[in-house]
Order: sequence, then C-alpha cells, then structure tokens
Amino acid sequence: MPIVKHPYDAMLHREGTVGRLGGCSWHGPKSCPEQPTSSYETPNGMMAACPRAEHQIEDLYGASAALARGAVHGQSESGPNT
Repeated sequence: MPIVKHPYDAMLHREGTVGRLGGCSWHGPKSCPEQPTSSYETPNGMMAACPRAEHQIEDLYGASAALARGAVHGQSESGPNT
C-alpha cells in the first residue's frame, strides 16, 4: 500500500490518539511540540505529521507519499504514537 498524504484533519485519526488530539504521531507528544500539518495513510494506520516529520516521511518513502485527491477509505490509526 502506498503512503497517501492529506492535509491534517483531526477527524481522520482514531479517537483518543495523539493525531486526534492535535499532536505529531510520527515523533510522539514527548518528543515534538509542533502541530501537525499533514495526515498520512500508512499500512499501520493514520499518522499525523508536523512539518519536520513531513520531510522525514517524504525522504523515507519518496514519491509514494503522494497527496491524496479523495477521501480516506476506512483506514484506522494504530501504533503507540498515533
């Protein structure tokens, strides 16, 4: 599954998660004081990303981190920092 980038939207993230609460899922709340600017659909669920995380994700995944033109298709957030 490719990584898909969306403008940050708290409602894309599962209730009670870092992403839903307005934090950066990629770095975690203790490591990152920045607000997320993007939401990424990943094989592990939704990830909220601050600007620094966006660069790291795009460096890691390259062109596969494409900006989405449509809605999220049933992805749920998972993992410890989401």
